[in-house]
Amino acid sequence: MAAASLVATAFGIIILIITAYVLAGSTLATSEVVSTAQKDMTEIQVKMLGTSMEIQNVTIDNTTATIQVLNNGREPIRDLKYMDIYLYDDSTRAWSLFNSWSLSWTYTITPDITYPGQWDPGELLTASVLYSEVIPGPEGIKYTKIVTSNGIPAGSPVPYSRS
Repeated sequence: MAAASLVATAFGIIILIITAYVLAGSTLATSEVVSTAQKDMTEIQVKMLGTSMEIQNVTIDNTTATIQVLNNGREPIRDLKYMDIYLYDDSTRAWSLFNSWSLSWTYTITPDITYPGQWDPGELLTASVLYSEVIPGPEGIKYTKIVTSNGIPAGSPVPYSRS
């Protein structure tokens, strides 16, 4: 009888040690995941604070809107294919979304010297948006907005003079 009590006690101690090991391991793994997520979120917020742009010029013709945007922040923008351009059509009172990855707008960067292919601070991005069925005159495209992949917007009203 005494041996059974001794075996049960040893088995109980082994179960407690295994449980403590599993709990400690899962606590360490959870804290590592939380720490990594906090680091990543801080990095994203720092990039958002350093991202700034300003629309310099907007021209509209019958099928194309050309928008010139200056990167006046301190962060380069590398993922241009995830940027969105919105055009507000006053005749329909609706916003139209244009994405680079859907081939609805194209861009050039000038002068693209420092790091070719990315939009560095001080460089001018010229975006050409192809659209259809715009009504010339007082009705038509009234406002443009461009949004970076990290959510920073820049907007500008479109002047009435159209080419």
